[in-house]
Amino acid sequence: MKVLVHNLNPGEVLTNDVFSLTSRPIVTRDTELIEEHIQVLKAFSINEVEVKTQKSASKKQKDENKTSSATNTTQNTGFHSLYKKAVIQYKKQFENWQAGTAVDLYQIRLEIVPLLEIALDKPKTILSLHHFSEAQDYIYHHAVSVGLISSFIAKKLSYSKGEIIQLGLGGALIDCGMSKIQPKIFYKKDNLTQSEYEEVKQHPILGYKMLKSLTGIKESVLLSVLQHHEREDGSGYPLGTKGSQLNQYSRIAAIADVFHAMTSERLYRAKQSPFKVLEQMQMDHFGKFDPKILNILVNELTAFSVGTKVELTNGQVGEIVFIDPQSHTRPMVKIDGADEIIALTKRTDLYIETILT
Repeated sequence: MKVLVHNLNPGEVLTNDVFSLTSRPIVTRDTELIEEHIQVLKAFSINEVEVKTQKSASKKQKDENKTSSATNTTQNTGFHSLYKKAVIQYKKQFENWQAGTAVDLYQIRLEIVPLLEIALDKPKTILSLHHFSEAQDYIYHHAVSVGLISSFIAKKLSYSKGEIIQLGLGGALIDCGMSKIQPKIFYKKDNLTQSEYEEVKQHPILGYKMLKSLTGIKESVLLSVLQHHEREDGSGYPLGTKGSQLNQYSRIAAIADVFHAMTSERLYRAKQSPFKVLEQMQMDHFGKFDPKILNILVNELTAFSVGTKVELTNGQVGEIVFIDPQSHTRPMVKIDGADEIIALTKRTDLYIETILT
């Protein structure tokens, strides 16, 4: 029988292989689902799957090893596999930088570029990145994701392939200077003290110094590392650079940085809906970001069509029936299995959580 992914329960068994971005299945048939499988299906925006009846306890015991193997298979296919590999490799690099080793730009390129090939034309991939991020290893997930988001924006700005790759590398390196900050600071769950915050504010300068002697990296990338916390109105750090003094790469990195940070689970803060974050960036951060670049991200990620299936932040699933051209993140949604249409322009407590189809 077919079951919506958001209604799946651990213990149910897949009838068919489930495919997404590659020719290999992300979860294979006859897999007895565990919570991790269900989260992966959601991350890949799978709407529904075919399942058998729940297995008996004896069969569960018998297939325990098979389930474990299936989990490993799921974790090592397609985009998710490349993404996890990139995060692991970035973590190793980061630990090397903490020990005083120079940045290996070739290794960063080796991990980021294959991901770009998949993600550039897939807005849903960009919207799924926050599902992968883990609070404890946030800084490593953040690096890979900011690289992908930066490249995605560059592609939509019609940049050349070379520039797109440079922006991806720059995005992945914007926080390399954090390797020179006391580790206890970025693993801290409480608010930073003023002195700790002042130390963190030095990481763009530290990162710039780490990269400036490398070959194969553009000056614009160096500036994006230095300026990614600067703002159009001069309210950012570390130098208070503003307006026309900001490099275009820096403007892109700043938006990618904040978007991923706000949508991700952190040690001190829960993640938020990507669409809620886009609204906040447009309203609460008005004057701080380049409006053209921000509008491109908003428009590309909210390029809904009538009939699109979405899940709301309250868990309800429905179909978009009308798109308000003045408020892309807040269409009208007809709730599945109910004679109810929710106009999100009037329900400011609700947001779209995930695009299902």
